[in-house]
Amino acid sequence: MSAPEERLTDDGSVTIFLFHGVIGKQRHQLRNYTRKHLPVDEFDRIIGRLRVLGTPVSMDQVLENCESGKAFPKRAFAVTFDDGFENNFSVARPVLERHNVPATVYVTSGFVDENGMSWIDRIELAFEIIESGEITLPWSPQSCKFYDVSSKISILDDIRLHVKSDPCIDADEFVRDIFSRLGLNEIRCSNDPLDLKMTWSQVRAWCAPGYTVGGHSHSHAILSHLEPARLDAEIDQSLDFLRERAGIVSPHYSYPEGMAHCFSPEVIAALKRRGIRCCPTAIDGVNAPSCDPFLLRRVMVV
Repeated sequence: MSAPEERLTDDGSVTIFLFHGVIGKQRHQLRNYTRKHLPVDEFDRIIGRLRVLGTPVSMDQVLENCESGKAFPKRAFAVTFDDGFENNFSVARPVLERHNVPATVYVTSGFVDENGMSWIDRIELAFEIIESGEITLPWSPQSCKFYDVSSKISILDDIRLHVKSDPCIDADEFVRDIFSRLGLNEIRCSNDPLDLKMTWSQVRAWCAPGYTVGGHSHSHAILSHLEPARLDAEIDQSLDFLRERAGIVSPHYSYPEGMAHCFSPEVIAALKRRGIRCCPTAIDGVNAPSCDPFLLRRVMVV
């Protein structure tokens, strides 16, 4: 994978980087194998290098240029985080401020409200806890044995592939079933640095010139998988919580998971009806100044 600074451009486009978390150091054998949370020293090097070679812009500036068609500064980049991990505030924010780089956090309101965990983080934790065993997954007649980190990762990759792509799979029910099959009591929250979410006071405190907050659904459901009534409720609840608990009304949002099958014209229309004006994807790429702010591409940094 190329270094983030290699994705900067000189043609008036903007590169939007997607991060999730930043931690002091990696403490687990299995968890965070996807590098969703970067070590702070590495994050510091990345941001420092981008600051030297590029021009940081806020997501407000990205939206303004998309709507006006004005070219971005040379080698422009924006920094974004999805989900609302507490380490965004306590670990990443000081690094960003030291380098004078703005950033946007897209928070999953239910995670913040209950210190909740995503379904895949809960499953990763389950496989971290249990040393060995075997499990049969719904889409395969063959049982899968696991006995080390490599065999567990193989199962987790298979789970990610199927659950994220199949709208018929209820992620919460799937998690409950996995915990049951593994003989574990279900876990829904954790104060581990890989799991702890921002508080509402931290969400409020994030807001400052250049530092913005956007929505990222209420339960992290894939929006394109939802029936119209559930889609409306998912978006409304996320925006209501931001307004009522943090005093934030924002034009910014991001699609959970963010790949092409995770949003649709119906999803975009529902967001627009609620005053959302900018919603980046997780599809890899850079963005010309006049591009659709609901189809913005991002470069995931892992």
